[in-house]
Amino acid sequence: MNNRRIVVTGLGMVTPLANGVEKTWERLLAGKSGLRTIEQFDTSDLPAKVAGIVPRGTADGELNLEDYIPANEQKRMDVFI
Repeated sequence: MNNRRIVVTGLGMVTPLANGVEKTWERLLAGKSGLRTIEQFDTSDLPAKVAGIVPRGTADGELNLEDYIPANEQKRMDVFI
């Protein structure tokens, strides 16, 4: 038997419910949905009008990209990344 050690150094989640394990778990247990009406672009010619969109901003549970990615790098990335 192969005995390899595994070290978990942290746990992180970025989901349509929230950014972070605790807030995601809290909202999941509360029965919240991460699905929202798509407002970022025109959906009039699409059959789907909702999507699982990661909440962005600076409030608790929102993803603030400035915490992770420098502004000049963000300009070169598409939103889906």
